[in-house]
Amino acid sequence: GCDVIPRPSTTRANSHAPRFFRHSFSVSYTYSQPVHGPSFCNLQRISHRFDTTVNVFKVTPLSTYSIFGRRGVNLSNHSQGPRGGLCNYAAIDVATAVDVINDLGMDTLTFLAVTVIIVPAFKIIKASPILGFFFAGVVLNQFGLIRNLTDVKILSEWGILFLLFEMGLELSLARLKALAKFAFGMGLTQVVLSTLAFTAFELPPNGAIGTKILEFLFHSRPDLVNIRSIDEAIVIGAALSLSSSAFVLQLLAEKGELPTRFGSATLGVLLLQDIAVVPLLVILPVLESQNLVEGSIWPMLAKESLKALGGLGLLSLGGKYLLRRVFEFVAEARSSEAFVALCLLTVAGTSLLTQKLGFSDTLGAFLAGALLAETNFRTQIEADIRPFRGLLLGLFFVTTGTSIDTQLLFREWPNVLSLLAGLIVIKTLIITAIGPRVGLTLQESVRVGLLLSQGGEFGFVVFSLANRLGVLPLELNKLLIIVVVLSMALTPLLNDVGRKAADFIGEKFDEDDKDAEMANFVASEPVVILGFGQMAQVLANLLSTPLASGVEGDSVGWPYVAFDLDPSVVKASRKLGFPILYGDGSRPAVLQSAGISSPKAVMVMYTGRKRTLEAVQRIRLSFPAIPIYARAQDLTHLLDLKEAGATDAILENAETSLQLGSKLLKGLGVMSDDVTFLSQLVRDSMELQAQETLNKTDDQKSDMMKPLQ
Repeated sequence: GCDVIPRPSTTRANSHAPRFFRHSFSVSYTYSQPVHGPSFCNLQRISHRFDTTVNVFKVTPLSTYSIFGRRGVNLSNHSQGPRGGLCNYAAIDVATAVDVINDLGMDTLTFLAVTVIIVPAFKIIKASPILGFFFAGVVLNQFGLIRNLTDVKILSEWGILFLLFEMGLELSLARLKALAKFAFGMGLTQVVLSTLAFTAFELPPNGAIGTKILEFLFHSRPDLVNIRSIDEAIVIGAALSLSSSAFVLQLLAEKGELPTRFGSATLGVLLLQDIAVVPLLVILPVLESQNLVEGSIWPMLAKESLKALGGLGLLSLGGKYLLRRVFEFVAEARSSEAFVALCLLTVAGTSLLTQKLGFSDTLGAFLAGALLAETNFRTQIEADIRPFRGLLLGLFFVTTGTSIDTQLLFREWPNVLSLLAGLIVIKTLIITAIGPRVGLTLQESVRVGLLLSQGGEFGFVVFSLANRLGVLPLELNKLLIIVVVLSMALTPLLNDVGRKAADFIGEKFDEDDKDAEMANFVASEPVVILGFGQMAQVLANLLSTPLASGVEGDSVGWPYVAFDLDPSVVKASRKLGFPILYGDGSRPAVLQSAGISSPKAVMVMYTGRKRTLEAVQRIRLSFPAIPIYARAQDLTHLLDLKEAGATDAILENAETSLQLGSKLLKGLGVMSDDVTFLSQLVRDSMELQAQETLNKTDDQKSDMMKPLQ
């Protein structure tokens, strides 16, 4: 009984009809002409108000958004209801679904092939693989080798979630306290001043100072870097104030400069920048929801922040205790599969919850990492998610490379170079000026300034989110991405320039502060203890004695870090004050997550034969030169461990017997030197017998020890 007036249009299958086939109808109505895109939109609105069945004649299949994702799919040959109408659901074209799967599969194979080639190649030339992913994205896009870019971009957004989750894991209170001077003194000032400087460049709206400068120098288009509101200018300024953690930390680790004061200052600034991402992730959805072109979002932001503060507070409070209990429960099961699954569930679950609260999913991932930063599982979690994060983040950089408009780059190259130079110069000057005020020398300040003068991956997060939400003009977004990519590519060069500039300043002004350079000693090369049973605890106490100290100064004992996979052992040992972490310390990724670049030595104190052997093999493969000492179960196991790369292995039962025997001989009046000689003689004899045992057949082998001749 309702008149439906169709509006034929040449535009079919547009984005205004996203979920038409979700609606069910109960009253028959026949459409007497082909239905086009806008008509679908009309029908969708009608379906919300009337129970109407619409009969769509078979015409050219129409493409709409699928209920399973964002990509368009074809609707054709729809099943007819018993009264001539559409059924309660529309069938998705099977051929199209297969095409989608095939396209995504081919894109996945393409990306994996690129990863296999890019990562080793860029490691060989000592360049960051991130640059390779950017370059690969540009090339793949130019040759049309990515078939289904929309779905690939959706998948790549998981890389950003894992990146934010990992950054949250780094924000432990202990780390913040250790780097508070650099994080809050230097980092906060840098972010604020850089944001103000870049924002001023873009103001006033519709007539920016920067636009006039570029127009005067290069006759640029007046609308190229023009912004519509002060809020957009602040978002751009804040995004450009961030630096690349991935590039900078990799360079510092390779050069072994993380333990230095220069490295600590750099790390502190990056840590504060990680925190600064949070308000940006909050602001952008509010900007988009208000569709602001003029005016300010700050009153609305305050209202929305107060509105969601309760939800985020409850999520943080509940997550802090709930997540800890859940991780303890799963860790007790000793299942690596369940542990990894829980990590993925945590990232996805918190992202979904914050999205429901009106914030971005990236904020949820960051919050989840921060909640787990104070738990005993942080190191193992970080190691487990790193492969997923690395691959998916690589995919994100590939898709970012596809968004680089090469035509825009070549057309606007004078503007690109000007913006690039401005970005590097402004950030370098600001950081260099702040450094001496927080206790850095001029040399260190210049190095930190140049090293952090590039844009960063968080800038991509902000620009990608802004592009997705429609906050920034598309062409301006592309231009900013090009500038950030080029600045990141220059990071190794900027680091070398900073080192040479520091050397020049040292020679020119005779400024020498070598003592201060290593004042911030941290245990980047500790002794690593794997397994923390009673024997390992005795060893830890031995390393803690002052006589065992190998570090000059006030440090007492050798610095060491213990690892164990039993959460109850970790919890009890931490209460007693032992420096112990939950995780498999034989995995290089776990050691790296704990900030250990190269252990001084490794003590393998596991009780299982196979587990001990595998640990020795993994450690020797990753660290060919460090000493490895292991606990052997018997003679055969001892030689297996030595063949696997152990520097030395000790028979636990034999050593107990030798210790008791030594006490017995001393009690019988034998001299101490003679007892030591006899004990070593027995050890050598056991090792020779073990070697003979290995050369025999299986039938001839025996763990029985022959009498000493």
